[in-house]
Amino acid sequence: MNLQPVEGYKHLFRDRETGAILNVNTDASLGIKYAKQNRQRVKEQLETNTNDINSIKDELTEIKTMLRTLVNGK
Repeated sequence: MNLQPVEGYKHLFRDRETGAILNVNTDASLGIKYAKQNRQRVKEQLETNTNDINSIKDELTEIKTMLRTLVNGK
């Protein structure tokens, strides 16, 4: 592979054979990877929190029903 630096960009190089421009900045690709992993983690946490809230709502509804039964039964 024969690479030529792209003028004005330290991390970009043009492959003279194919004309493709390559980004050789590994820090940028790692940053993108970490950002994607973080978004996935946040999404999973949101789903977990939503499931927990829905479970608490169901349990509270059940408790309220039991209390009404006890109060009306006396």
